[in-house]
Amino acid sequence: MAKTENVGTESETGFPVYSEIDPTPEVNSQLLEKGEAILAVSEPWRRVVPRWFCEEVCDFLGLNTSKTKPAHEDITCFRLFITLLMSVKHDEPEQHIAIPFERIAECAGMAWDLRNRNHLQGENATGEILGGFLEEVLPDVEVLGASHSKGLARELVGVPVALPDRLLEKRVEALKPNSGDNRVYFDYPIKSVNPTSRSGVKKEDEAEQEKWVEQALCDPQRRLLEYLLEVGRGDRSSKFRPEDEDLDRALRLATGTSKSIDARTSALDQLSAIDRDPVPRYKPSYLGNTVRVFTSGYSYCNINKKLRRTLQPDWIELDLASAQLAIVAHDWGLTEVEDFLRAGESIWQSLYDFMEWEGCKGGVPMEIAKPSLKKGLYAAIFGASKSTIRKEMYDTFAEGAFQVGFLASRKFMARIFLHPLVEQLLRERENQIAKIEDDGKATDTFEREIRLSSDTDARSVLAQLAQAKELELLLPALDVAESELHRADEAEESPRFWIVLWQHDGFSVHVRDQSRRDTYVGRFQEAVNSAVGDYHTRLEVDYPEGEFED
Repeated sequence: MAKTENVGTESETGFPVYSEIDPTPEVNSQLLEKGEAILAVSEPWRRVVPRWFCEEVCDFLGLNTSKTKPAHEDITCFRLFITLLMSVKHDEPEQHIAIPFERIAECAGMAWDLRNRNHLQGENATGEILGGFLEEVLPDVEVLGASHSKGLARELVGVPVALPDRLLEKRVEALKPNSGDNRVYFDYPIKSVNPTSRSGVKKEDEAEQEKWVEQALCDPQRRLLEYLLEVGRGDRSSKFRPEDEDLDRALRLATGTSKSIDARTSALDQLSAIDRDPVPRYKPSYLGNTVRVFTSGYSYCNINKKLRRTLQPDWIELDLASAQLAIVAHDWGLTEVEDFLRAGESIWQSLYDFMEWEGCKGGVPMEIAKPSLKKGLYAAIFGASKSTIRKEMYDTFAEGAFQVGFLASRKFMARIFLHPLVEQLLRERENQIAKIEDDGKATDTFEREIRLSSDTDARSVLAQLAQAKELELLLPALDVAESELHRADEAEESPRFWIVLWQHDGFSVHVRDQSRRDTYVGRFQEAVNSAVGDYHTRLEVDYPEGEFED
């Protein structure tokens, strides 16, 4: 893992996190272990809220609500404040907020400079920006310095107590889509939501997205970013906005009485982001340490899966089966793992059965266990310690444990290490890490040389190599999508299908003619599956289940 500060977890369920359950939690004078602090949300100003809520925030900060061209420092102050406001959990006064330097740079509108830091230095350094804000606005909040050796971000202590109770209590009401007719963008200066402003915001977002294309690390990543930009331009963006009835269903799902206050706040926050701009705005890694692409704040790519499928029930989700495992099995020469995958076996079913999840305290269904298994397996692939793997599995399971009503222990999670394939994987990964450390560098499948540095350790290199191969395996799907877009442009008509989401090891497709869904899905699968070569993975339909048969 690159030694960035982008760490922490945030449960959407409101289920107790480890620091509340462990009998000897860390004291506030120390940084919490990775994942225990609440990670500050990204770009909460990409939301729509009632005017009264935005004005109350401005009133607390002493900002003039009638200004149309405020000072840059005032905008940064507003954004830092709402980042903390939208991050804290309900009724947890002792919680820490992990605030990576990336978040601070986003608030200051200088995330584009993170790779070179030509401007983020001196009085504009992220630590200085945060310190000045806290001194002026929240002087009682304590800052715990980052630990680069442990990959831990700065943490803020005392944020829930320092924030005004009224604003914390009104978050759920403010985020509801129908919480008032006078809607504004949750940013400063205050701007009303109307057709004219929506058009202006859309153009600004597209212009920002164009700038990020220029920071692509290689030609394949550039092609991907350009395609994802084009499918959201102009009238093509209409396919991203959910139908009213689907939005109503998502709202009912988000505000269910069985959900905790934190779960409702998180779900409504995600819906508010989609309301503000449903088009995912992609960008490369801020630090240039992966060829993967990411989106700004919440988007269809990273909101709750159930919410996404409710908002866009007709989108088709495809992914490479066990992609990362298949890649390292081939590249590291893991013959037993390759034989397992060649036989068409599911690693998730094998791990589920081996660990005896079905018999754990009355039974844990696969859909609850699988996220924990994926977290553990991929953490194992890329060099995490056994204690970290157990903890990440535990924390991931805890996010969905309310559905089964109990927590499995960390000791139970340790069963994964006894699986024969995991044992082979753990042994070989140490050999791969040692080789990278001896060579001081490695070259990915796009001929990009990745050198070890203070920001990039061997584990980060290991991950980057697999992520580059992951993109290469999916390039045939991009070829299909680009070809259709070019055909449509030549014919001056709308494409018959688009890739609407890109999610690292998979993507989602929108098909205009519902009767042709099977045809176009088959085209994507044929293109990818005929080109995977000796990598034992296949492009499969993950959703909807049962519609497309192999």
